[in-house]
Amino acid sequence: MILTGGRSRRFGGVHKPGVAVSGSPVLTRVLASVRAFDPTAEVWVAGPLDGLDDAGRATVRSVVESPRFGGPLAGIAAALAGMAPGESTILLLAGDVPYLDPADLDRLVAASSRAGRAVGGEDASGRFQPLFAAWPEGLLRGRLHDIGHAAGKPVRLLWEGVASIRVPVSAASTDDLDTPDDYRRITGSAPPPPF
Repeated sequence: MILTGGRSRRFGGVHKPGVAVSGSPVLTRVLASVRAFDPTAEVWVAGPLDGLDDAGRATVRSVVESPRFGGPLAGIAAALAGMAPGESTILLLAGDVPYLDPADLDRLVAASSRAGRAVGGEDASGRFQPLFAAWPEGLLRGRLHDIGHAAGKPVRLLWEGVASIRVPVSAASTDDLDTPDDYRRITGSAPPPPF
């Protein structure tokens, strides 16, 4: 599940997943990392598909959170509502991380599958990453049911009262483009117009 909604206010209103990094849009890069981890994964994008060409769009399922700009938790709820119930492990991924490492995806899914628990990535500074996570599907559905109406509520609510696991992951997998300065720092170049 790749979350691409939001207004990108701190990025000047430019849709971050559609911005090119090293010649490829961020969302294309995120999808490529997921495919490198699991070529057969069912991929859902919650939010705009800007950054995917027609071939990429044909390989994903798309939903929009309700209401639009209702926040990442609403995007998760919309995607999960569209999925057929099963026993899968669901990855929750932000759509603005250009250098996502497939090996870190493997670590998250393996840890979640082994323990039957929610697993979140932890960066080198010890910061927990709630949108770089793997969840047993049933547990995720249960948490969303308990939370109720998701629009406007923070993602951290998913984790409240949940016996979760933290897995160390690479800096690249959690380094997101929130601001033009992030773009400069991460890519070593100036952000694209209008900056």
